[in-house]
Amino acid sequence: MHDITRGENSPATIVAAAKPLLAKLVQRPDCVESKFKKRGATEYGRYMLHRAPRFNVTAVVWGPGDGAKAHNHDTWGLVGVVENEIQETRFRRLDDGAKTGYAKLEVKNVLKNSAGTVSCLVPPDDDIHEMNNVSDRNTVEIHVYGKDLAEMPRLRFDVANDSVKTFASPKYQNC
Repeated sequence: MHDITRGENSPATIVAAAKPLLAKLVQRPDCVESKFKKRGATEYGRYMLHRAPRFNVTAVVWGPGDGAKAHNHDTWGLVGVVENEIQETRFRRLDDGAKTGYAKLEVKNVLKNSAGTVSCLVPPDDDIHEMNNVSDRNTVEIHVYGKDLAEMPRLRFDVANDSVKTFASPKYQNC
């Protein structure tokens, strides 16, 4: 990842080069230590695994019924499923973002990402999704992003009401 991100600024190029690496990694259930495979006390678990100047790697653990409503990332990203499965809904934004508090999204597709699947996020046009663990077991993922998302202002969308608000992801359980 250091080599891929060192001299490259194109999100699409970075994601295309990194996807095969994450796909290979998530084929191994032991790639995440057991201490980072636990749901958080009140919501999904988030663990920082590696910080670097141009990317970071985290583990995310979704408990049964956990989810994250439609949101953007404001950076490139890859999400690889290590264990179980996750339902991912991908969206396209139809408005231009000019009207404060308003956002019109349409569903592009609903995916059932199983272990070994890698999903790619490429801003500005393909980085809005919603995640839901509709299974009865924990789902473990590895996320790789071009920015540290903890406490970074981003957008959360209310699809039913065509609205949008700023939010920030919480800090990680381990730092």
